[in-house]
Amino acid sequence: MSATRLLVLGVVRIHGHAHGYRVGRELLSWNAGEWANVKWGSIYHALRKLGREGKLREFVAEGDDVVDRTSYALTDDGEAEFHRLLRAALGHSGHDLALLYAGVTLMTALPRAEAIAMLERRLAGLEEVGAQVRAGLGREGAGPPHVAELFGLWRTTVDAHAGWTRQLIDALREGRYTMADDASDAFGLPPVGR
Repeated sequence: MSATRLLVLGVVRIHGHAHGYRVGRELLSWNAGEWANVKWGSIYHALRKLGREGKLREFVAEGDDVVDRTSYALTDDGEAEFHRLLRAALGHSGHDLALLYAGVTLMTALPRAEAIAMLERRLAGLEEVGAQVRAGLGREGAGPPHVAELFGLWRTTVDAHAGWTRQLIDALREGRYTMADDASDAFGLPPVGR
């Protein structure tokens, strides 16, 4: 799964349609180059691939022919892919932080209850991993003695992620952030009237 793929679909969705430069400019304004390793080449690659897969529709928008560029809009399959990736990004408990960051950035495109459900799934996965790590800490012969430091780091990291996830779930339950079912102008939604 790719954070870049989710982010590209998200930006095209937010604008209704966009060309590659607009997608890139938007993502770089979010500093996605730092937290998701998004580069110009990966943006254009994702746009072309999503177009070939039928997730994006390519067309020439007004003014595009003057500068020889292609615009993109989500297809129904692209809309479904966006939601599939967003749910997976919020619900995963793995080590792909870029994917999590992309999911949090676009989470307001989901209804509140659905975002909470995905984050609860993430939390359950983290708690399971945390229990496994804690069980591994007490085992004798788990490698050289200093390797226990790695288990300690892993436990601390998993516990921190679980704590942060609990806080975000609580914030959403308290009504913080404008979600898709709160208002038609929630961040991540297509423009009204399209």
